[in-house]
Amino acid sequence: MKHPLIIGLTGGIGSGKSTVARMLEKRGYPVIDADLLGHRVLESSHPGFREVLEAFGKGILDQSGRISRPKLGLLVFQDPQKLETLNSISHPHIARMIEKESLRLAEERSVEIIFLEAALLIETGWQRKCHQVWIVNSDEERILERLALRNGSSPEEAKQRISSQLSPGKRLPHADFILENNGTPKELEERLEQVLEGLDEKI
Repeated sequence: MKHPLIIGLTGGIGSGKSTVARMLEKRGYPVIDADLLGHRVLESSHPGFREVLEAFGKGILDQSGRISRPKLGLLVFQDPQKLETLNSISHPHIARMIEKESLRLAEERSVEIIFLEAALLIETGWQRKCHQVWIVNSDEERILERLALRNGSSPEEAKQRISSQLSPGKRLPHADFILENNGTPKELEERLEQVLEGLDEKI
């Protein structure tokens, strides 16, 4: 079995990495969404559910007994130590699921390229498992606008979320390609097409 090329796709909150992921899927590229896998860790059927509950208490549950991601998010994004605790629980589970899904795609679909979309690709060290790293980057002003439209976040709330992640100065040096996203979706798509053309020529 030929091992596929793994490309890490990351960027700060509101940068547009999920938009790029959807563009890639539209073109037929498989995308593993690490954030979605992280949601699975919080499901009651997953072993991580009990670990998270033991760490943070029943106050994070909703009325149906499920972990409320808004409640959990409010708790951890205000306290770096609690965020670190959550990450130490969830990231090993997510890493195993990424490995399992990569193997499944390689065996069942014989794909040549797999994209790994992960907000914390650099922070977790997962970039070391990737052949390339693509980073979607935006100015803070644009990010604040998007978060206000998407989540109804106030500038203060949005800046708190931004500050909990790596700064561009620490993230961008890891990039093989940088997709600047300060213009229109069409401009972003055109830049993506240019990068993909160069990638296809190398395979």
